[in-house]
Amino acid sequence: MKKNSKFMRISELEKLSGVPRTTIHYYTREGILPPSLKTGRTMAYYDERHLTRLLEVEKLKKETGLPLSFFQEQARAISRTQRGREKQKAVRPDTGDPETPRDQRRQDIAQAAIEIFSKKGFHETKVADITQGLGISTGTFYVYFQDKQELFLEVVDQVVRKIVDGMAQAIKGETNLWRRWIIRARTFFENFERYNEILHQLRAEMTHGGWPEGRVEEVFLRITRPLIQEIRQAEEQGLIRNVDPELLAFLMMGIIEGVTLRSRFDKKYTFNHLVAFVGDVIFVGLDPSKLEPQGPRSG
Repeated sequence: MKKNSKFMRISELEKLSGVPRTTIHYYTREGILPPSLKTGRTMAYYDERHLTRLLEVEKLKKETGLPLSFFQEQARAISRTQRGREKQKAVRPDTGDPETPRDQRRQDIAQAAIEIFSKKGFHETKVADITQGLGISTGTFYVYFQDKQELFLEVVDQVVRKIVDGMAQAIKGETNLWRRWIIRARTFFENFERYNEILHQLRAEMTHGGWPEGRVEEVFLRITRPLIQEIRQAEEQGLIRNVDPELLAFLMMGIIEGVTLRSRFDKKYTFNHLVAFVGDVIFVGLDPSKLEPQGPRSG
């Protein structure tokens, strides 16, 4: 039990969960619930873990009809994972926190689900599509994810991490600001087809409710944050005039995405065409008076 947990008697747990005490006792005996804190022969206390687990089990029983043996195995898997955390030496590259086998399995499922969401879209994808496509059972899915939305957010996290990490790796060692921006654009260009559909779906979800507050917005800020920092650096060095770095970063990413989409229609435009155009529009603008005068043509 956690020291700061709110302890409750079984009568309170019964009332909050809507689960009768006979079932609570049965779940505890079968290992579906963690043991209670015994303070005497007939005195036992429970905490938030028991309430959360009870609500989760009852919800899954109603939605999936899973047998109790599944929940017993799930509880054993969670227990094994918790025991193995201290021995796990792998480190997550993005957080520095220990990575457990459960974390790795979640990432594997999310990686494989990218293609499913890309093809069918978030709303048209069913949990059954995911389990069949990945060759896993419905029970296994609910061991690792609460619902389809949680899996989609994990997919988005992986997509964004790959984009950001890919850009960071590509520009490593490059000090010229303009070349760094070109490399960033090329990385986005090369990964456009694979990731654009997921990002497009995410943008669409910004207009719908029911998503964790700020989660969708944070995804796009994670993509643009490194570019925002470089824009501020360019201002400090006098390479560009003072502007709103955040708006300029989103503008640049939007333009790059737009012209990259156009390049997929046919072979009229290459990446070099796109870079030249974007650079000209951003740094020269559309004012014809800013164009360098052309010398007289030779007859």
